[in-house]
Amino acid sequence: MIDYPKLFSVRLEYSKRLLKLSFKQQSLIDQDDYSGLLDVLGQKQRLFGQLDQYTRQLPKLWEKWRSERDLLSADQREACEQILQESEEILAKLLKNEDTSTQCMVDRRNRTNHQIQSLNQGERVGEAYRDSLAPVTHRHLNIDQ
Repeated sequence: MIDYPKLFSVRLEYSKRLLKLSFKQQSLIDQDDYSGLLDVLGQKQRLFGQLDQYTRQLPKLWEKWRSERDLLSADQREACEQILQESEEILAKLLKNEDTSTQCMVDRRNRTNHQIQSLNQGERVGEAYRDSLAPVTHRHLNIDQ
């Protein structure tokens, strides 16, 4: 039989580490620290890889849990359900924070695009009027004069 309390505790720890990294990610976004952000994203990616590898070792975990949980002692079952509840709460916080981070990055991207478009339009306007505002003698260089 699978050691469910241990297994669920490990998954809970992964969730806590992901949440901690997610909060760090949001802080780095707020500080415009994109090199630090890349580091945190790399850490998160490695953590997801570890979690995925851990999960692959026990295929159909939730089906086994449903069929075997009644075979556990009441204390073990209660401990597992408490761990799972805490994991759900942490994952909900994680999802909310990830949505906030994503929206923040989208807003920053849109602001940057708008600023770039404004600069491009200003440059084109300047080019359009530059030659027409210059005196006729200054429009072209004539070395023979």
